[in-house]
Amino acid sequence: MTDKKKYKPGMHPNSLGNLTNREGRPKYYESTKKTRTVSVTDEGWEGFEQLAKQNGCSSKSELLEKLGRGIIKLQISA
Repeated sequence: MTDKKKYKPGMHPNSLGNLTNREGRPKYYESTKKTRTVSVTDEGWEGFEQLAKQNGCSSKSELLEKLGRGIIKLQISA
């Protein structure tokens, strides 16, 4: 039987070698993201997902970040 070292979750050298940033995903902005909560209907959520795709965002979170930072501008149509 081999003598295996025990590593804490996420601390195995192979796992760490896969990370480009030791704190997890690489940061695109100077501040750290925080988990937020939003209440929306299923139809609204699906529509927001489509907006993210149409604007070249890989996630709804990315679209929301870009909207909040003014990188993507809203154009209201009547």
